[in-house]
Amino acid sequence: MLPDGGFAGPGFAEVEHQVYEAAIVPELWPRTLAKISAFGDAAATALVCHNERGLHMVNDARFDSTARRFVDERWGERNTRATSVFAKGLVGVPRFLTEEDYFEPGQVQTDPITNELFRAEGFGWAACFCVQLPHGDTVVMSVEQLYERGPMRGAALDRLNNLYPHLARAALFGGRADFEKVRTAVETLTALGMPAAALTPSGKVILANQAFTAAAHVWTTRGGDKLALHDKAADRMLRDNLASISMSVSPRSVPIRKFEGEAITAVLQIIPIRRSAHDVFGSTSAIVVLSETTQSGMEYTLIESLFDLTPAELDVAKSLAEGLTIQAIASQKGRSSQTVRHQLKSIMSKTGCARQLDLVLLMRQLGQRRR
Repeated sequence: MLPDGGFAGPGFAEVEHQVYEAAIVPELWPRTLAKISAFGDAAATALVCHNERGLHMVNDARFDSTARRFVDERWGERNTRATSVFAKGLVGVPRFLTEEDYFEPGQVQTDPITNELFRAEGFGWAACFCVQLPHGDTVVMSVEQLYERGPMRGAALDRLNNLYPHLARAALFGGRADFEKVRTAVETLTALGMPAAALTPSGKVILANQAFTAAAHVWTTRGGDKLALHDKAADRMLRDNLASISMSVSPRSVPIRKFEGEAITAVLQIIPIRRSAHDVFGSTSAIVVLSETTQSGMEYTLIESLFDLTPAELDVAKSLAEGLTIQAIASQKGRSSQTVRHQLKSIMSKTGCARQLDLVLLMRQLGQRRR
């Protein structure tokens, strides 16, 4: 069971492993995207990264014809799906979006890219997410469904939403590498453009990029070259995460504060090394990537994405920040107080907050940054 009682679905662990493997070995993305399609009972999946170097796309084989047309006919410049997501402020929402989210009622019937490209190729319905990474890249994953099957919803959409945190985290790594073959571990870390290091299960630093040294205000290395965070609570979360790195479902985001009780200043993302990714990184078990709140675009997705909150958990956290009690939230949302308390416990664990007051302050602080 996942938070909020959501069942991961048959094959979840297998897909999760393949996603993190492809994040490090990008040539595996086509196979992995096909696996995601099957997991979501869909027809095809595409992953697109847009940055200062242009548009980069990878997809499973069933989407080859559509992908070629997307590029050749320059649909990226008139992608009404994407512009609608941006216009409605849905970038960074921690779940898969459908036409009901980003289109107005009836708009899909006249939408150019839907009708002239996707439906012409036999598709026409989709579930997608869009994230903007701290270094400015935009990454979109779109799970496409055949037109005759109807909109993406129900159990299939729930399974994709359970997989979302892992897909978004893999996009952080894979997007910056433009999904091209990573030739060496050092090149991989350098390609991120963010402080990063490869760690063994014990936390020993095997490789690090140049930006790693510049982040001495966040971390240091102690005896045996082990990574240590100055924030003791965050350091404990890092140790616990490395100890459970082989598990398919565990928090992969560590909030960091300069002083206990103060605002969060950074988040450490932990990306597991899976299977053939060990060919690149050898005996390492994880890559850690540092995102600081001073970086452009960081604040927008900090709560929704980096802490892996489910939509229901995010709803509870926002309600607490608005001053509602647990009992009031339960009454307003039609849930039991026990359910809300269970969700709050999960939120506290994921955000690294020791007290409910800390969570309220965190939500209010980041909410102010977004306005």
